[in-house]
Amino acid sequence: MYLRPITSQHYIATHGLQAYKELAYNYSRQFGHSCILDSCQLNTGVHGGKYEFLAAFGAEKAYSDHTKFSSHLVTNKDWLFGVLGYDLKNNFEKLQSNNQEIIPCPELSFFVPQIVLAIDKNNNVSVLKGKLTDAFWDTERAESMFQVSAAQSPVSKEIYLDKIAQIHNLIYAGEVYELNYCVPFKHEYLAFDPISFHQKLIQKSPVPMAAYLRVDHLHLCGASMERFLMKDGDQLISQPIKGTIRKGDNAQEDEALINELENSEKDRAENVMIVDLVRNDLARVSITGQTRVAELFGVYSYLQVHQMISTVQSTIDSEVSIQSILEATFPMGSMTGTPKIAAMQHIEELEDFKRGWYSGALGYLSPENDFDFNVVIRSLLCDEQSKTLNYNAGGAITIDSEAEKEWDEVQLKIKAIRAVLAI
Repeated sequence: MYLRPITSQHYIATHGLQAYKELAYNYSRQFGHSCILDSCQLNTGVHGGKYEFLAAFGAEKAYSDHTKFSSHLVTNKDWLFGVLGYDLKNNFEKLQSNNQEIIPCPELSFFVPQIVLAIDKNNNVSVLKGKLTDAFWDTERAESMFQVSAAQSPVSKEIYLDKIAQIHNLIYAGEVYELNYCVPFKHEYLAFDPISFHQKLIQKSPVPMAAYLRVDHLHLCGASMERFLMKDGDQLISQPIKGTIRKGDNAQEDEALINELENSEKDRAENVMIVDLVRNDLARVSITGQTRVAELFGVYSYLQVHQMISTVQSTIDSEVSIQSILEATFPMGSMTGTPKIAAMQHIEELEDFKRGWYSGALGYLSPENDFDFNVVIRSLLCDEQSKTLNYNAGGAITIDSEAEKEWDEVQLKIKAIRAVLAI
């Protein structure tokens, strides 16, 4: 039923911010295109985006082709929401992707929304474009029973350990210094509700870069804590994550685990390699001498894990185009390895699937051509046509990586998704 209050602020004051967000999630169901970016009220001190919550509903225009999207960017004066797929790299470098798709999806998908709803860091609500209809205040909820099959994956533990050995051989041969290797998981389902799943996922694993995207029959539900790239005026900010450790059962164990991560030579080596890569990427489009590491090896805690996060920042000239920025920096170095092009070539040989939207970037561009994109990790893709679910997980492999521990890290990274699916 519709219980329309006097204002959005009145509703938040009466029912709370989370209840208001739930209205927005529920409202998105009626649109073939929608996107919701949610910071989950986390004030970690590292992800300082403009909005606590930013939602886009309905599509005036939609793009799924790189050439047409790039042409639109040249004259864009509107909001754009969507995802850059990992294989967009093939348009930027002499690369190719011939592996099998688990769920077919376009190389990118963006839309110009009909309605944009924003909540700032002080919980002030603004409708930045269009107008909410009375249906926004519908408080009815869909059933959220999930019936999914057992997980399927082409990569067993035995195969995984062999792949790590192959990567070590590549490192010994000087082909790469670090390579991000990922494992795919797939389910079929009889019953699944993407919106309910997404809300439960970020309740179990609240993160500052959570994102939900619907493109017709495809739903991307993500609990990412990693920022690919943010543009704020003439500033670019990238925040690569390398270094993961589990949460403890109590405060004392947590303190010991944080200390272990902070002082891990392996994780610091992984992190600094990617920081150097990101710094070089940003320098390609930034003013000479204006690329800097704002923070190195920061450790931040979430409900499921502790993460090592670094921040790289640069200043760009006003003439630099968004297309140029993407070509210089995409995809995120933390999801490839270093050297970047060699790592991506070997990823294609080592992995058993086409990454699609996974390890790409999801976010928005503003009418002022500012933007903010996460890295698509800790995310599940749902295809309502084939009734298929897919999620992936992996990690950076260096010469110091221990295969058994890397396998355990993969299991840790899919823990929250599997808990929500109750499998």
